[in-house]
Amino acid sequence: MSAQQLDLNDAIQLAKTNNRTLQNASKDVLMARQKRWETIAIGLPQVSLSAGYVNAIKQPVSLIPAEFFGGQPGEFNEVIFGTEQSANAGLRLEQLIFDGSYLVGLQASEIYLRISKQAYTKTEQAIIQATTDAYVNALLAKAQVGILEQNLEAAEQNLSEIKAVFENGLTEEENVQQLQLIATSLQSSLTYTKQMADVAKNVLRYVMGMELDAPLTLGSTLEGLALQLQSERSETLTLKNNIDYQMAQNDIRTKELLLKLERFKSLPRISAYLSGGYDGYNQEFAFTQPEQNWFGRASFGLNLSFPVFSSFQSQAKRQQAKLALEQAKNLAENVEQELLLEESRLRNAVQFNLENMKTTAANLALASAIEKKNQIKFKEGLVSGFTLRQAQTQLYDAQNDYLTAMQQLVISKTSLSLLLNPVTSDK
Repeated sequence: MSAQQLDLNDAIQLAKTNNRTLQNASKDVLMARQKRWETIAIGLPQVSLSAGYVNAIKQPVSLIPAEFFGGQPGEFNEVIFGTEQSANAGLRLEQLIFDGSYLVGLQASEIYLRISKQAYTKTEQAIIQATTDAYVNALLAKAQVGILEQNLEAAEQNLSEIKAVFENGLTEEENVQQLQLIATSLQSSLTYTKQMADVAKNVLRYVMGMELDAPLTLGSTLEGLALQLQSERSETLTLKNNIDYQMAQNDIRTKELLLKLERFKSLPRISAYLSGGYDGYNQEFAFTQPEQNWFGRASFGLNLSFPVFSSFQSQAKRQQAKLALEQAKNLAENVEQELLLEESRLRNAVQFNLENMKTTAANLALASAIEKKNQIKFKEGLVSGFTLRQAQTQLYDAQNDYLTAMQQLVISKTSLSLLLNPVTSDK
């Protein structure tokens, strides 16, 4: 299988398609649709067909006063009623005419479907954030490996040169040892970072729903993403388009329906039925014969149930539903305030990361210039190996700070975008 070269957008699209958590959320939406139809079907005509066959191997005997047949009073005659075998077939049609709970259930099924769709959107946003985090972490590890390899190559070259100078007796052994420490430290960091780069790629594969051994090549660069996001302008927050706000409002609607349900439980329930069928009787199994007699039957009826007194149980349930509705409204207000606070926090984080990236870029340029000057001075014998080591360590820290600043910018910018952008998923 050829390696897949994916940029960040490709990775996000692949995660939307293959991520198993998102697939399960999509199935939840389909299940909610079927659940809604299940609820609707309760109010539609219900038809049932029945059939039965009885073979009375030993028929029951009944005792009848003998005087009914002209016998002596006090005596009884043994009588067997019915035939040894019987069969029946029937059809029953039932229709719900009025049920307050059913009407609320229809509205609740629509809310349940909406909740499932919102849960899918929320999961989709979480997958986008997780994919971005994993992709950027993989890019960070890749960039760190590249920088460490360059630094190690330069350190080994410096070490080789200083060894030659030391063998000619033109420098101290300590200078060789200082450069040896730098090379050893870089080699250790490189080995560890390569391992972490493999782990970061595996995390990305997992989020995208790929096999962990599938070839994968990252098509974007950390600096490219940072520069792209640096020029993008953020939209304004519209609460009604935010998925968390929508879910909070949906919770209020759910609690209103629960209160409505408790009130509607005090209304009557009316249903009707129509049934009919045929019964056949015989001493032998001859029900398939044309001469078999079948006796028809049919009936129509109405059922009415009306709650009268529940020992204040209904009132207690209504009060609980009212309190739950008040709680949902309070939670919705909290969500609204939290979203505004989160918007402010993320905007500040993005602004800080933008400035931090510029600062670390300037620091990196300074650290690189200082390190080059100390390289020249070291080769000319003007500074010691310890001073060169300090300059190189300062350079390595500046390189990591710059990479981390770009990583944080991409992550914070993605979080802000997911908070501000309208919901677009349609399931």
